[in-house]
Amino acid sequence: MKKISKYACLIALATTSSLIISCAGNKRAGDSLATVSNFHAKQYAGEWHEVARLPNFFERDVVAAKATYRVEPDGKISVLNEGLKADGEMTSIQGTAKPVGNTPEGEAKLEVRFDPFPASLFAGDYWVLDLNDAHTMAIVGSPNRKFLWLLAKDPSAQTDDFSAGLKRMQTQGFDVSQLIVNPKRLK
Repeated sequence: MKKISKYACLIALATTSSLIISCAGNKRAGDSLATVSNFHAKQYAGEWHEVARLPNFFERDVVAAKATYRVEPDGKISVLNEGLKADGEMTSIQGTAKPVGNTPEGEAKLEVRFDPFPASLFAGDYWVLDLNDAHTMAIVGSPNRKFLWLLAKDPSAQTDDFSAGLKRMQTQGFDVSQLIVNPKRLK
């Protein structure tokens, strides 16, 4: 049996806490959040570098992060999130994402569950809110507007590359002035 490190347990607890907050969020009454209609899981799969994010508990002190997505035969998407903390410590957590709908819009609304237990008990919202046609730049967030990530397949991408999408996110209620820009990229 694989031994779970103390750090993995802390990540799981942090993720669980944030997912509970995300799921129970305070979505504004009568206000919906549009997702993209051009999302295709197989094209989206691959390695994504986190360019910037809204502050969140589970990425505290992270200065570089990337996520690797792979479409499994059953249609679910495997997720591997890796991060580099300011003190040089590497972090990682694995999970699974699945669409919450059967329409093109629903396919861009994913729910993610991370391993190990107890994080796996709760699904977090992972909604693709902005995506270029080449599936190389994306803005992902949650309907309660507490979570937002700028992601790019190109590790040299900069926040300015997302200017049009960020304007749309601001008009949809995200506080983009709070974005944390990662000073590094994981290779």
